[in-house]
Amino acid sequence: MLIGLSFIFISIFIYVFENYDLIEEDGLKVFRKKDDLEKDRAYRYKMLVSILAFVLGIFRILNWIIY
Repeated sequence: MLIGLSFIFISIFIYVFENYDLIEEDGLKVFRKKDDLEKDRAYRYKMLVSILAFVLGIFRILNWIIY
């Protein structure tokens, strides 16, 4: 179960830090969508890894629940 949750956390972590910036406004930290996002091969690879990690985490949790 912990492995599945860690895969889901990794996929969310990759997606968020690839698509959003962490900006401080009025003493609060806020996520802002990146304006100058380059969708090159590295971006596509990171998104693919993020999706695969999420799917692997879901299947890992389902496997833990079923068995």
